[in-house]
Amino acid sequence: MFSQLLKYIAFIFNSKSKYAIHSPFVYDFIEEILENNTRFYSFLAVEHIRNKLKNNHQKINVIDLGAGSKKKKQQYRKVSKIAKNSLQHKQMAQLLFRLINHYQLNPNVIELGTSLGVTTSYLSLANKKNKIISIEGSQEIARVASEVFKSLGLKNIELEVGNFDDVLPRLLANQKAGLIYIDGNHTKAATLNYFLWSLEKIDENSIIVFDDIYWSDQMEEAWKEIVNNKRVTLSIDLFKMGIVFFHPSIVKEHYKLRKAIF
Repeated sequence: MFSQLLKYIAFIFNSKSKYAIHSPFVYDFIEEILENNTRFYSFLAVEHIRNKLKNNHQKINVIDLGAGSKKKKQQYRKVSKIAKNSLQHKQMAQLLFRLINHYQLNPNVIELGTSLGVTTSYLSLANKKNKIISIEGSQEIARVASEVFKSLGLKNIELEVGNFDDVLPRLLANQKAGLIYIDGNHTKAATLNYFLWSLEKIDENSIIVFDDIYWSDQMEEAWKEIVNNKRVTLSIDLFKMGIVFFHPSIVKEHYKLRKAIF
């Protein structure tokens, strides 16, 4: 925890607000994605579900196939504990919503790490014409997520249960993706594998988002290699997330961004 705090302090000192940005594309990203505070009606429904999950004390049998949480692992865990420790922050989930809502992307969205389905719901609601394919390693967590989707009336989500290493190559063999969101198995080797596999099935308008890029030294190393990949033309470090773009019209550059403080 203390090391994370030090990393965040260093990030704040090295990051920029929109007032120091000269790239029109990045300035637009800050205005429309990072600092856009528009509250869509659908946000209320998803956050209501989040609160219900935080108060759901049912115990489920959890199988963790990835690097897992830094907190103590238990085979049986309360849904409320998973919601507290594993769900994406509201601000970041809504940022993903705005990414899909703002940019014209291929309608296929792939998510690695469904968890309880809160972020998946945001991805789905951003554009109901999109197809959201979400992969979850735990059958019981996937069951709870399916109940979330049903309660919100979401019909554009395909939920795959299994190991990312097995499921992702199969999915990518059959379709391209406009957005790929990677939130699971926080190891350097796995993260780089998912990135390299994804490169085969994206186009110049695609976006790949990585969660928890400062989660560990391994994740930082993976993020640095991704940023330096020759296919990546723009990388944005938000501390909690890393976002990479591939459009050839963008001059290759790396940005650490923070919201402007008034």
